[in-house]
Amino acid sequence: MEFGILGPLMIRDEFGEYRVPAPKQRVLFAALLMRRGQVTAPHVLAASVWDGEPPRSANAALQTCVMRLRKSLGPVGARIETRAGGYLVDVAPEEFDLHRFTSLRDRGLTALRRHEYEPAAALLDAALDVWRGEALLDVPSDELRREHADRLADERLQVVEARVAAELQLGRRSMVPELHALTAAHPERERFWAQLMTALFREGRQAEALAVYQRVRQLLDAELGVLPGTELRDLHQRILRSDQRLAGHHADRPGRRAQRGQLALR
Repeated sequence: MEFGILGPLMIRDEFGEYRVPAPKQRVLFAALLMRRGQVTAPHVLAASVWDGEPPRSANAALQTCVMRLRKSLGPVGARIETRAGGYLVDVAPEEFDLHRFTSLRDRGLTALRRHEYEPAAALLDAALDVWRGEALLDVPSDELRREHADRLADERLQVVEARVAAELQLGRRSMVPELHALTAAHPERERFWAQLMTALFREGRQAEALAVYQRVRQLLDAELGVLPGTELRDLHQRILRSDQRLAGHHADRPGRRAQRGQLALR
């Protein structure tokens, strides 16, 4: 079975998907998934289901919600267990999309730190492929979104930054179009601007790289009243000096060639 919160709530087996049409039941199941394998107290679940304002008879209302959720899920409803102190959902790590994402991410970041750029790029790309949309997309709970959605969105962007870093080192394709799109979508993330400047410089487009720095400097000053951070300022100076150490590695450089086609994404 597969369970997911990286996009709309997902419950799927080999026969198809299980729908949870009732909004409060979706919130309840998402709250249980976020604490997969842990007993969650009723008052914690009630805070998510009723967005911090549970009814006076919250325990009884929650029991009814659990009962209806179990019924709507059919055989999958047996995964929701009542335990001393609350409820839990019995979902194995490999069945949960968030676990798959974090596992692939951690392996990819480890490979990147070891300068193993090809497996790093493949693992980080696989981690991003786990996402089907914004986390908790159809789960109507401000409480859950405050607790998890923004953090998960930031973790996803960190993986995008790391995957771009690996791709830049491999130099197999131009990263400029993607980085133009990323800086437009996330102008507050200086790392994307630095990566765009680096990509342009490596393509022999020094003047464009310097123009990007002026653009981000003006944007940060106008929007936030701050100067670019140390990374961007140092990169700007290195590009002005035509520092060839920015050229990076190549996919087929001795000692850097990864074993292609043998990466097990597990």
